[in-house]
Amino acid sequence: MSPFTSPGRCAASASRISLLMVLLVVGLVASACAGADDRPTLAFDDGEALIVAETTSAPPQTTVIPRATTTTTAPMESLPNETWVAVATPSIERLETFDAPNGEPVYFEFGIFNPTYWETPLALRIVEGVGSDEWVKVALPVRPNGSEAWIRTAGFETFSHQVHAEVIVSSRTVRVYDDTELIAETEAVVGTDATPTPVGDFYVNDLLPRENADGAYGPWIVSLSAFSEALETFSGGLPVIAIHGTNNPDLIGGAHSNGCIRIPNDVVTFLAENVPLGTPVRISA
Repeated sequence: MSPFTSPGRCAASASRISLLMVLLVVGLVASACAGADDRPTLAFDDGEALIVAETTSAPPQTTVIPRATTTTTAPMESLPNETWVAVATPSIERLETFDAPNGEPVYFEFGIFNPTYWETPLALRIVEGVGSDEWVKVALPVRPNGSEAWIRTAGFETFSHQVHAEVIVSSRTVRVYDDTELIAETEAVVGTDATPTPVGDFYVNDLLPRENADGAYGPWIVSLSAFSEALETFSGGLPVIAIHGTNNPDLIGGAHSNGCIRIPNDVVTFLAENVPLGTPVRISA
């Protein structure tokens, strides 16, 4: 491209003004796409809003088999049920997402930041590729549910594990496996007909201890990369779905929540101590 040559001062001034206007428009478009300050406010089902009189007649059936979870921090041959996870280091402040390796940027409703809303490192489940790759495709904790994009692994620490979980809404059952070994099974509370627990493939993106273990969430919140598909907001924030404890265990086995999955407090504590970040969670009808 040849350099711009001005025939006179007025023309140069006009050109500079035009150039500034173009840059301003480009900047506004970029801000609209990427979001200048679009860190969302998030909220969980508070565990109390939809409690009803119905209770289960029998205590929840729970099986917990204490077992340490093994992880690896080095590339390895593919294992059955292996999941790779990328955790952002402090060098990552805002996640850059793309439609392909070396592709075009992809933008979502809100930005994806590190640390997260709860001031914890951003964790992403790798759905294509392994931790040693320069580019990987990841599942994202954003709306719409099931969103994926490509990221560079520079600035991330990666590891793998074989833990995975399933939630069956119709039977109100949660099962957790390490490879093929069942390590936990319990009945649960799921969403009501009006605010159902969303189905799909998600992952554990945060593990949040609670100061008040006797509160509505119990001692732990196991946050998932899922959002309610019936509620636009909850308690002033985006309606995040989680597995958490409860201060009303008599409701376990029923459908009483705003979409979250409530389980006994001893089981959610076991999960928080044994389920790594990035653990796949398949929720089925």
